[in-house]
Amino acid sequence: MRVINKTREYVISHNCTLAKNLPSRMRGLILSEKKDLVLVSPGEDIQSTSIHMAFMQYPIDVIWADSKMRVVDIKKNIQPLNPMLKNTWRIYKPGKPAKYVVELGKEKITKTQVGDEIEFR
Repeated sequence: MRVINKTREYVISHNCTLAKNLPSRMRGLILSEKKDLVLVSPGEDIQSTSIHMAFMQYPIDVIWADSKMRVVDIKKNIQPLNPMLKNTWRIYKPGKPAKYVVELGKEKITKTQVGDEIEFR
């Protein structure tokens, strides 16, 4: 699946995996090879679209989008949890309710901004 920024007319990800069910959402990118992933929440809120970086092997960029596919928050260069670095011990949440969490390789979010419309193809 591709992730497209419709507002700015560019492809964010050419090959993104979809995680719709609970086990695939819970696993996310834990202990995985580098890939892009879209987590689909059953509802639209802040809590169910929060993420952690425990057991991650690499940093990621994240886009949160609401049910209308509007970007509500972006975080770049989120580092894997490192027990020796206290600033990596955290949960990342969107600033507004979201339905989709797009987890991307570091530095893939180049032009996308809050308020942009995205699309999955």
